[in-house]
Amino acid sequence: MDWGVFNDDTIKLLERTLSWQSRRQEIIASNMANLETPQYTRKALDFQDVLQSYLQGRPGITLASTNPRHLPGGNQDLAGATKDTGGPVDLDEEMVQMAQNQIGYQTSVQMINKKLDQLRTAMDGGK
Repeated sequence: MDWGVFNDDTIKLLERTLSWQSRRQEIIASNMANLETPQYTRKALDFQDVLQSYLQGRPGITLASTNPRHLPGGNQDLAGATKDTGGPVDLDEEMVQMAQNQIGYQTSVQMINKKLDQLRTAMDGGK
């Protein structure tokens, strides 16, 4: 996403964090939904792959845009980071992972809101 005048490293990092946490939530929900599916093995988002991709500035898979007013895709650079762990799904573990992920997501949203409040205050001249 292009934030224009709000384009700084903190917001970019938080945007990527929210994308990662959103994708992780989808994977956890899928694991829980397939708990009793025969032969299903647990999936996980490989944080090391996501981190390496970010640190190397490697662009992710981009979506084709047929109209300049289309919004860019959000989680496309996380598609290849999903790994099959080969292990069974443990409902208790998935619930713990989901709760931790939700807390992290809420924290990231609060941080973005604070950053935007700071920018709003700066534009208002500190009023």
